[in-house]
Amino acid sequence: MISFVVTRRWQLSLLSLGMLLTLAPDPLRRDAVVAAQYESLDPGLGDWIQRFSADRKSIEFKHREPLSAVRREQLTQLYRVYLADLEKINFPGLSLAGKIDYVLLRNELDYQLQLLRLEGERDAAAMRWLPGIEIIVALLEEHERSHELPPRQTAEQLVAIRTRLSKEVALWPAEPTAVEQTAGIRAVVALKEVRKRLADLHQFYLEYDPLYTWWCKNPYELLSSELEKVEGELGKRCGNTEDPDKIIGQPIGSEGMEIELRHEMIPYSPAELIEIAEREFRWCDQQMLAAANAMGHGDDWRAAMETVKQRHVDPGKQPAMIRNLAEESIRFLKDRDLLTIPTLCEQAWRMEMMSPERQRVNPFFLGGDTIIVSYPTEKMTHAEKLMSMRGNNEHFARATVQHELIPGHHLQWFMMDRYRPYRKAFETPFWIEGWALYWEMLLWDLDFPRSPEDRVGMLFWRKHRCARIIFSLGYQLGRMTPEQCVDYLVERVGHERLNAEAEVRRSVMGGYSPLYQAAYMLGGLQIRALHKELVESGTISNRDFHDAILRQGPIPITLVRSALTGEPPLPTASPGWRFAEEVVLEGAEQSLRAADK
Repeated sequence: MISFVVTRRWQLSLLSLGMLLTLAPDPLRRDAVVAAQYESLDPGLGDWIQRFSADRKSIEFKHREPLSAVRREQLTQLYRVYLADLEKINFPGLSLAGKIDYVLLRNELDYQLQLLRLEGERDAAAMRWLPGIEIIVALLEEHERSHELPPRQTAEQLVAIRTRLSKEVALWPAEPTAVEQTAGIRAVVALKEVRKRLADLHQFYLEYDPLYTWWCKNPYELLSSELEKVEGELGKRCGNTEDPDKIIGQPIGSEGMEIELRHEMIPYSPAELIEIAEREFRWCDQQMLAAANAMGHGDDWRAAMETVKQRHVDPGKQPAMIRNLAEESIRFLKDRDLLTIPTLCEQAWRMEMMSPERQRVNPFFLGGDTIIVSYPTEKMTHAEKLMSMRGNNEHFARATVQHELIPGHHLQWFMMDRYRPYRKAFETPFWIEGWALYWEMLLWDLDFPRSPEDRVGMLFWRKHRCARIIFSLGYQLGRMTPEQCVDYLVERVGHERLNAEAEVRRSVMGGYSPLYQAAYMLGGLQIRALHKELVESGTISNRDFHDAILRQGPIPITLVRSALTGEPPLPTASPGWRFAEEVVLEGAEQSLRAADK
């Protein structure tokens, strides 16, 4: 169990709190008492990490230019200074919280330095498509430094860049290689941002500086038009990036994958992770067949899935259904004393409707302090309406409302703001999404699904998370195309095709980290393994276990384990905890070869 030492300062604080509680309603009083009981008194390296976060934020605020070497140099210097300061700390003399914070910061600094190195290499490859673009970047950087550009010289630069670009386009390869296409896509993304930033610069001086206006207005307009044409032509050359239905991304490759896994402290290879997913898939398949049989469909799980998809509410009724499901899941958790749910958290969430445009990327509802409901609107096509209702049916929603609200993301966000908020600097999807997925697993074990239809709904999402590991790793390693990822979701999980396209588009183009989609199931398995180690062994109660995880903040689960077991991590953050049962590498390699096909 967790014990706390209360100092004189905290005795006074708790005395004041007690005076406040005598005036408060009973529910608030109970929540405040619980909060005080679990408040951590060890500050760790919180102040130092907050300063680091503020320093990084200041550099990123000042240096916004895409393809900027100056930004990389400034951040590289910052990270090396903090690494040097870490070396001066007596690690063995730190408290457990301090050691965890030390490892978090060192791990983040090493990771960011590796990313900056890769970013420089990828930017250099992208800029080979755009000779002369570095002059615009330098112009943007000089503007941010001095806010005073020499008008005539600036005009001459704008003219020279336009002339050079128009000539270089004719020299582009007619059929670029896959590597060149990836660099070209990065160049398109960067050029779009360069155009925006150059427009901001132009607006800054236009009319406010008469000489700038006299010299630069026409050269800017001609260059802006040329840049727009170059962007469009490059997009066509490298995969038709202008097509709104096209799914285009930038796979990170094997080196990038190795860096990401090390940062997340995952001691498995991609092949092993795929085998873990296949193992979980086999369990899901068995349970899905059992549910299909119980529904009277024999071994035809697709027929069972089709029956479930048809059970959706009428247009306009989705918000009420979600509200009812949220209240039901909260009652379920409270009745079993599974974790602490502060009254304010239970009350302080909102609901919004998702726009049709956003549903192209997020076909299912999202959550946090606001749950964003995905459901058809009047202007959608008939096919789009049916896809949305079928994909957001009552039984699918039963598995995801609690994922988004309580005990999932809304409760996480609430606690992150109140316990070790400085650790948001290290936010990982293995904690964010892994926690919510873990609860889907635990609620299944506790018979939260009431019927075979509910089980089909929950199994759909569980299969979906298995598939996310396989298709996202396959894509990032260059072994699966976006089209193959879509087909895989339709055939293996049972997705509607438009929803599968939106899911892959979100994974590839939604701005998520490369391991984000894999983190759902893998993070859930990590917490599940920790639950077995501590709760099922009788070491700690369910409530204390879950409350303790929430009070550690969004950090790698390996370090959450250190906090809960009292075993300090090594200063080098070497990932050593193999949270899944040993996998057979021979089978893993077969799975990876299957993904290649």
